Amino acid sequence: MRVLLVEDDVIVAQALQEASYVVDWVENGEVSLSVLASQHCDIVLLDLGLPGKDGLEVLKTISNQENPVPLLIVTARDDVNDCIRGLDRDADD
Repeated sequence: MRVLLVEDDVIVAQALQEASYVVDWVENGEVSLSVLASQHCDIVLLDLGLPGKDGLEVLKTISNQENPVPLLIVTARDDVNDCIRGLDRDADD
């Protein structure tokens, strides 16, 4: 399984790599869109608080491009409105 991790926390990236996943890790929302445009990913794990382009903006762009890649939001934010906005923009969970 090829995972695109869009996260600016190195600990999360290390945990996935140690679990033997093939992880493409980017720390910037803008860069994540370039990666998705140039290679296949089986799943995207997306943080919301990112430099470059906020995770909700990345999600909106992916949704507008009608990219069918499954996308999970992984974030420390606990605001219900952030969760609702993410699901409204086609996050899978």
